[in-house]
Amino acid sequence: MEGKKILSQRLHAALDKRDQDKRLINPPDPSTVAQMVDFGSNDTLSLSTSGALTRSFLDQLQNNQGFILGSTSTRIFEGTTQYLEDLESYLAQFHNAESALFFNSGFDANVALWSTITQPGDFVLYDQYVHASIHDGMKSGRAKTIEFAHNDCASFRHCLGSLRDQNPSIADGSRVVFVALESFYSMDGDEVPIHELLDIAKDTLARKNYIFSVDEAHSNGLLGPNGAGFISHHGLEKEIGLRVHTFGKALGSNGAVLLAEPTIKFTLINYARNIIFSTAPSFVTLAAVKAGYEILASEDGEQRRRTLQENIRHFQKTFLNHPQWAAIKKEGIIYIPNEDSWDSELYRAPIIPLVTRPNESTELARHMHQSKFWANPVRYPIVPKGLDRVRISIHVDHTKKQIEDVIDVIMEWASCQAKQEPTCSL
Repeated sequence: MEGKKILSQRLHAALDKRDQDKRLINPPDPSTVAQMVDFGSNDTLSLSTSGALTRSFLDQLQNNQGFILGSTSTRIFEGTTQYLEDLESYLAQFHNAESALFFNSGFDANVALWSTITQPGDFVLYDQYVHASIHDGMKSGRAKTIEFAHNDCASFRHCLGSLRDQNPSIADGSRVVFVALESFYSMDGDEVPIHELLDIAKDTLARKNYIFSVDEAHSNGLLGPNGAGFISHHGLEKEIGLRVHTFGKALGSNGAVLLAEPTIKFTLINYARNIIFSTAPSFVTLAAVKAGYEILASEDGEQRRRTLQENIRHFQKTFLNHPQWAAIKKEGIIYIPNEDSWDSELYRAPIIPLVTRPNESTELARHMHQSKFWANPVRYPIVPKGLDRVRISIHVDHTKKQIEDVIDVIMEWASCQAKQEPTCSL
């Protein structure tokens, strides 16, 4: 029992230190969140909250009345059901890919990919803001890894050129450079400059011995033909060798799929530990994913994508035109990393990052909560030190009044900070 006591004391000390630093993660009470307008979750198409996903899911149950509740085995044994195989074929066709491999989560997909597919002598060149799951996968992988500055084409060109010049196996094309990116980055909400990066890779590596991988967690369902995603939107399916599409964001479900050529899929089934040693997904999980995709491909799905863009544009326009914004921005109370893209006529991500001064994100979130608007403060280590923020997510079912009201609440808090007032009257 002494060992248990020592461990408990050490863990308590670590948690106390994190609490003192205002970085303690304490999931909110569901009953509290339920009373607020949701500006925090990733249910951007409102498939879950509207009940649309539930209705489509029940249709799947009705159409597959002989389903078995539960999963019988790992994927490499009896867990590969006919419904799972059919769903993977459907997803490959939906996203215009050669093959698809289902995973229990996007995290699992990235860990499997980056720990298994890269080979000794290969390199991974990755954007500094790629997801934690990619980092975890790379740590277990056999390739050397190199970071380039976020969305910085000059940094990417320099790193890739240095790789080529310092490694004969890269210059002669006998080894591969993998490039790890996201379509829309989860904390800044900015878009990867995919065309520019592809052009740089083509110019730098004459042997074309590179493979791009794009994580589409925050673009799946939101743009492209029938919501097929960022790469399909740009018609780059044949240029991007690896794509990860997760179902826990706009699809309102859970799980993920890796889109790749069949040899990669079969290699993962044979070598990826979290496939070999995990129970296969159940029918219920798979049916929820299929239900979400059927909505994406419908007129309702198309209307939801249009409405989401309208809501995003309304938020951004109202925010930038707010009479208090210029002063707040000048004082440095709130900084928006992707503000420059708000003037673009292109597709816009539903992520609004409100970067505060250090240790102030919790106060802004608390002020929003008091006004019955839910959003999440995000702190180190989820984001870099000194870049604390409140991450707002725009949804289809937000009304224009709710959007305008939450902006007023944000500006009210920021104005109090500018005036150095200890509290804000509500």
